[in-house]
Amino acid sequence: MKKVVLTVALFSALLIGTKGAVALAETTDNTHGVSTAKIGLEKQDETDNPTDPIDPDGEDNSNEPTGNTGALRIDYISNIDFGTQKISSDTKRYLAVSPANYVESQVSDLRGNGAGWNLQVSYDSEKPGFFNADGTELAGAELSLPAGTAESVADNQSQPAETFAVKVNKEAQNIMTAAVKAGLGTWEDQMKATSVSLKVPSGNLAGSYSATLVWTLTDAPA
Repeated sequence: MKKVVLTVALFSALLIGTKGAVALAETTDNTHGVSTAKIGLEKQDETDNPTDPIDPDGEDNSNEPTGNTGALRIDYISNIDFGTQKISSDTKRYLAVSPANYVESQVSDLRGNGAGWNLQVSYDSEKPGFFNADGTELAGAELSLPAGTAESVADNQSQPAETFAVKVNKEAQNIMTAAVKAGLGTWEDQMKATSVSLKVPSGNLAGSYSATLVWTLTDAPA
């Protein structure tokens, strides 16, 4: 694969006063000199080490980092647990109990070309919703993910990624996106757990229900 190389040259000249600069052309000046400094930056190797979560929640039922190693990759996605709730005669909206602080998704863009990217989320197409072990659906359930805060490592000079609120369904929807020349490096969408909710209407059977969320990263902003 042909590498895309970005070369940055930083040249510095130390000249104190205009008079001294002119004198260089006419006389020997033993107190001034000129040097250069430069660096080359290139796309990260596809076999680079995976990036750990910026702010891991450290809970027992946390999801594992993806282990992805590409130059553009998903590093981490939180599992979400709404606990065990009592059946109600009314529609209820339950908040995430785990992770305790933030539900997170993390992307690293180490390509160095500033092309932008787009992270989308949807239900698994074969089971678009919450189902129990025997295939019974949690009817009318709605999973809502808020627009989080885009966080990065200290001193990241890139323009930040943008986050969006999503009501998850079978269609892929934007949850975090980076415009051209934005979202370089590692970026995490931190959603407050107290704003991640699951609406459950009355009239459902007792049982343990789960959903599979599919996260898709594309190499250009939507």
